[in-house]
Amino acid sequence: CLVGSEMCIRDRHTVIIVAHLILRILCTRLKEKEFMAYNTARSMYDGFKESADKRQDAPCFYYYGSTLTWNEVSDMIDTCAAALKACGVQKGDRVTICTPNMPQCMAAIYAVNKIGAVASMLHPLSSKSEAEYAVNLVGAKFAFCFDVSEKAFDGMDITLVKCPTAYYFPKTPMGLIYKFGYKQKIKGKTAPANVTTKYDWPDFLKLGRQYIADNGVPESVGQPFDTAAIMMTGGTTGNPKGVMLHNDAINSLSYELFDVIDDDFDLDNDCMLTALPVFHGFGFALCMHVSMLAGIAQALFPQFDAKMCSDAIKKYHINYVFGVPDFFEKVYKAGYLHGIDMSTMKLIGSGGDVVPYSLTEKMDRLLKANGAKVHFVTGYGLTECVTVCTFTDPMREAPQGCIGIPCYRIEVMTVKPGTTEEVKGQDGELCVYGPTLMQGYYHDEEETNKVLVKHPDGKVWLHTGDMCFIDEKGDIYYRQRLKRVYKISGYLVYPSFIEESFRVMPEIQDCCVIGKEDGGKTMLKLFVVKGKKFRSDDEAELVEKIREFGEQNLSKWSVPREIVFIDELPRTKIGKVDYKMLS
Repeated sequence: CLVGSEMCIRDRHTVIIVAHLILRILCTRLKEKEFMAYNTARSMYDGFKESADKRQDAPCFYYYGSTLTWNEVSDMIDTCAAALKACGVQKGDRVTICTPNMPQCMAAIYAVNKIGAVASMLHPLSSKSEAEYAVNLVGAKFAFCFDVSEKAFDGMDITLVKCPTAYYFPKTPMGLIYKFGYKQKIKGKTAPANVTTKYDWPDFLKLGRQYIADNGVPESVGQPFDTAAIMMTGGTTGNPKGVMLHNDAINSLSYELFDVIDDDFDLDNDCMLTALPVFHGFGFALCMHVSMLAGIAQALFPQFDAKMCSDAIKKYHINYVFGVPDFFEKVYKAGYLHGIDMSTMKLIGSGGDVVPYSLTEKMDRLLKANGAKVHFVTGYGLTECVTVCTFTDPMREAPQGCIGIPCYRIEVMTVKPGTTEEVKGQDGELCVYGPTLMQGYYHDEEETNKVLVKHPDGKVWLHTGDMCFIDEKGDIYYRQRLKRVYKISGYLVYPSFIEESFRVMPEIQDCCVIGKEDGGKTMLKLFVVKGKKFRSDDEAELVEKIREFGEQNLSKWSVPREIVFIDELPRTKIGKVDYKMLS
């Protein structure tokens, strides 16, 4: 406005110079603010402690009606760290944590981190053979379990801490009802473990308090690039692998969310739903650790329950909600979120598996009807980069198939599969570079070198094994896992595209396409979960209707040759479609 006014040329020139100087100062201040806001170069525990010192008696955890304050959680972590020290756990030791989302699990993770040990995360419903494999892989001599997972450690040379799920249930009539219901639910699923040493959680805490009385509270010794966690994953091939993630990588992932919302957290009113399991990087960094860094409360759920999670969203005005697609399909289908006030919702979305566009549309309609100002977001990521590395914009409707743009400090490119040759304007294998990349697979250099590859630019990029397309605006579109791309008569076909096409049929509630060898050639097989209104329809007629739809809407190479009806799609322990079981 000043420049456009009737000033003399000299005055306008002066104003331009002054304005330029002011802008430079503002930019410098903003960079300083950003640097201070995203302080990744510290341990996970130190990030928690900074929030705990500020929040003190404010709520930290909501758990089955109980409220634990930041001071109470901080004391629990200190006591747990002291008990670990009393048991001889040292910096660099691997500690297996095989519990669901409960206060003891969170305390164990941050206590292990405080003393510089490594949290080796394991699915709480792992079988005995799975637990033995994971424990032996990382050489753990100490573990935390809960009621149901205790039996998986039977016969191991290990020190085991048993953490009862109901220990922090409220001491109220409702808490007693919860406790009774929980005991009925796990009846017949528990068994004692014969191990070298075993503590119940209360006795373990007593050990910690005695250590503090004798030696004081243990100091925080974790460093930014110390390994903080090992996450078990299928990796690219073969047996499960241990993905090593250091503190800085986990902190960097969590701060991605700060950048996505582009807003300050309302510490007294914001709340996170932590129903995603923390044994997976998605729940670990994007739910649990985000809350710890931001200083907001989180509602913990050991097991997903559509009604309980929905009730918690209403009761605590939860405005950060993440889950796998199956999570939201169940919540939407149950109808528990219909008609509630969502005007304070800041971020809600899904990842961890292909998100059907039909789900995005349904959730967007629900959010709009409930007064939300944000859209349902989708993201993409891998455990090898702590999980999420792209997000769609919560303030705009995402195009179909879009998995977003790169998050804070993340770079992406697509390459010709099996090479480091960048391709633009066409499908290619997505590669990721940034501070969230894993250190490698634990004791598996060969597999590490397959996915962490040095490019001509001198950077080490993560080769994701996923085919994607990046448009001129920078939006990324997911195509398919390389291993799920099939060649039919010389043409590449993408099962996820085929599945998305068939899901628009009212006759199909859900579906999955797999490749099947037939006479030396690959043919496509479609598994269909029928829509509720079509469960009793003649299956032969339904097959013809589905096949006719495919012939009209897909290339001839993409039309499944075989169609099979199934009651429900098999899923992995974290809710992804289990393609291997279907195969």
